[in-house]
Formats: sequence, structure tokens, C-alpha cells
Amino acid sequence: MIHHPNPATWIPRVIHLIESNLPVLDRKGEEWDHMFTSAYQFGCEALIALGQAEETGRGARPLAHPRLPDILPRWDDICVTMLSLASQCGLLSYRLPDGCESPEIAAWWGRRVGAVLPPPNIMAAHRLGPAWAAPQALSVLHALGLVDAGQWTATAEPVLWREEPPEWNLDISADPRFRQALDRAVNKMPEDIRRRLDRLVTITEADVTEGLIRREAHQEGLRAEYGANRVVCLPLTRDSVRQGLIVLRIHDLDWLFFSKWRWPDGWLPPLERKRAMEIFHDSLAIRMRRAVVKRLYPDRPEFSG
Repeated sequence: MIHHPNPATWIPRVIHLIESNLPVLDRKGEEWDHMFTSAYQFGCEALIALGQAEETGRGARPLAHPRLPDILPRWDDICVTMLSLASQCGLLSYRLPDGCESPEIAAWWGRRVGAVLPPPNIMAAHRLGPAWAAPQALSVLHALGLVDAGQWTATAEPVLWREEPPEWNLDISADPRFRQALDRAVNKMPEDIRRRLDRLVTITEADVTEGLIRREAHQEGLRAEYGANRVVCLPLTRDSVRQGLIVLRIHDLDWLFFSKWRWPDGWLPPLERKRAMEIFHDSLAIRMRRAVVKRLYPDRPEFSG
């Protein structure tokens, strides 16, 4: 059983950090712009879920009279939001085992490899690697219960599985707890989820025909709008349409797990699904999707990749 900190200890700090680090849409700062960037999208969604803002086309707008909702968003989803936002803004840096920055991250920030950086102030623990956090981010990680006594806590491990920093080379799928969660996801799967899975991994000839008609109509629309000589489209075949449908179905399979499954809870009941935030790019959920599909549909490997 994971102990979640009292929301009163982390909500004010979470709200302040998000509001302070979201891009603003104009100089007045009356709206936040998520810039179609995952971390900023999560931040805007968190402010909305916490009753501080309303959704706009490009992000979120502060409410004149903010009020916490009766049903709060999930603690683990808020944790992933904070980790993503802090990393995006340079307030959190996952480090290699020797404490150095990875070459990829150095290039992202325009730093030379081996540049002198602050040493890690979050030590490796519970199979998690070292990291450095700016003071304002570190205080929020403490409040959320992810860091204590200068190291990651046990409750931080499954949260960071969802981020899966490449610097740490985590082997999540080999962990016995992952295999136990896989067994539970398969053996205690709600009927509506199973029906949805069955449908998503089944592409019928009728599906291909419908997809072919739809894509041909889309190409014709482009030619009519921009001119036949200015629109170059690859030839459509039933096989190319089928491959396109596989990509779309994998996307839908991922979203099924993003919205309705969490570790260690498993498949969420209807009320709990309402508390779940739309955390996409969730590495743990994707790994579980792959494992579940591989277990249930071994004859359809195209959907477990």
C-alpha cells in the first residue's frame, strides 16, 4: 500500500510551481499557453483539475474565483505532471550513475559534454538513479513524498517508472512487480475493457474498405482545395491502408491504458477514472499495453510493438 501525503501539504506548492513555469500567451499573462508541449499540457490540465483555471483553445485561463474541487485529481498523476514540467523547464535533471549529464540532454540545452554542473542533490535509491533539482522543484518533490533525506523514496519508484529516464536504464518489464501487475491486468480485466481490446486488435476487410474510401476522399479534397498539380499523394492500396489502421489502433490501445489503468491499482473503476488525468507518453502504461496484448493476442504481434 502506497502512502500518499496529505493534499494540504502539496497542493499550494504544486499550484505555485505550475503557475510560475507555464508559458504565457501574452504580455499581460492572462492566459497560459501549453504550446502543444506535453509537459505544459499536463500543467494546464492540472490547474484545471485543481479548480484554478478553465480550459482554452491554447491552454488555460485563471479563474477569477478559484476553488479546489470536491474530487481531487490522482496524486500519482500530479507527481508525473510535476516531474515532466520541472524537467521541461530545466528545474530537474536526471543524471547518469556517475552524476554527469547525458550527452543528449547537454545538446538539448546547448551545453558542451562535461560542462561543470551542480552535483546531484537527489541520491540514487530504490533502484532509481541520481538527479539534481532546483530548490523550488525540490521543495515540491519533498511535499509530494517523492524525495526524503536527500534521496528518492520508495513511493517515487512507480511514479518514475512512468517517466522512465533513459539515463537510468531501468528494466521495468523484468521487475517481479510488473509481472504481477500484468497477471492482474489480464486476469481481472473488466468486460468492457476486454471487448474494447478485442475490437481494437481486429481489423476486418470492411474496416480496410472503409479506410480506403475515407483516405481516397481525403486526397480528393486536398486536390480540390490546393490543385491536383500541387498535391502529391502516395498510391493507396489495401495493404497501406491496413498498416495505417494498425498505427491508429496502437494509438487507441495506448489511450485505453493511459485513461483506465494505473499501477498498482490496475483497471480503474468508473469513479476513479474521473480522477485520472490525461497523462500520455506514459512509459509504464505503454509497457503494460504491450505486455497485455502480447499475452492475450500472441497471433497479432503487430499490436504489441
